[in-house]
Amino acid sequence: METGKILTVLIAIALVACVGYIIWDNYQMKNGGANVQVMPQQTIIQQAPASGTTPAADGAETTPVTYIHAGEVYATPSEIKSMDLDVEAVDWDSVVGNDGITIHFNFYDAYGRKVIFSGYTISLNVDIYSPEYDSLNRKLSVRNVLYKGYATVTSSDQGDGSTLAGIRVPFSDMKFGQYDKGIGLVKVTASMPSGGTVIGEEIMQFARNTI
Repeated sequence: METGKILTVLIAIALVACVGYIIWDNYQMKNGGANVQVMPQQTIIQQAPASGTTPAADGAETTPVTYIHAGEVYATPSEIKSMDLDVEAVDWDSVVGNDGITIHFNFYDAYGRKVIFSGYTISLNVDIYSPEYDSLNRKLSVRNVLYKGYATVTSSDQGDGSTLAGIRVPFSDMKFGQYDKGIGLVKVTASMPSGGTVIGEEIMQFARNTI
């Protein structure tokens, strides 16, 4: 009998020890989990070089970064495959009345993304023509040439962003004939540093009445 009692007591002690270990283990897991932080997924912003430089920690000169928007790509002019124009008549002096036109422009790569660049020189030929019809409503076999000029850009920022950004051509530099209604077509041919050209065109009817 004494042996049976002893075994019963030992078994009871073992059960109590097992239950106590299970409770203690669960408690430790809960407390440990309370200190674990879930880090949010980081958003990586595409960065690209901009004009100027930023000194590195060791004193060496490094290229700084700039942020570009969705649908844009920082690249060299060799990636440019097309361009578009946006032309508007603008008053750029203190005298009331428009003084000429500003030709805004943007460049794009083969995927239709706006190309952002700086530090490269792109030569531009600017040609401005009359409308297809004159003021007597006669169709012209060849548009009259109102203006031919040249410009250079070294940064994509020069083409857009404000009313005066772009190529400014005064009305006084244009040669209107007696029967020319005004401006009919603006054409810009951009010559890339590595070779090749892209052309942008914009129809702008009857701007002469703003002179």
